[in-house]
Amino acid sequence: MVRLWLVIVVAAVAFTVYAIIDCATMPRSRVRSLRKGLWVPLIVVLPVVGGVLWFLLGRTPAAGPRGDGGGGAGYRGPEDDPDFLGGSTPPGRKSDDKDQDDATLRSLEDQFHDGDDDGRVGR
Repeated sequence: MVRLWLVIVVAAVAFTVYAIIDCATMPRSRVRSLRKGLWVPLIVVLPVVGGVLWFLLGRTPAAGPRGDGGGGAGYRGPEDDPDFLGGSTPPGRKSDDKDQDDATLRSLEDQFHDGDDDGRVGR
């Protein structure tokens, strides 16, 4: 029974410390309901309850890629980014050194493959 209480106390302290650090490092633009200077003492005075109130009422969600406040639905990974994948050059964009290097590499590969078909029969 003592172990159970010890685990509960350690979990409560860890949650409270995490809530205090999260509150202290949160930008002012994402703090709601009270000022940050009032949230930190509230979390300290009411350890678990203050932390729960902070996470439910004190912070706003991070702005997502569309600015809608939700971060999960609009996530765009690198595989969805044509610039990351090195796709073809879109119209209106100048070709750069990478495009020239790719063209040179393609021509060298073509020359290499053409040299394999010189009509020799295996010895």
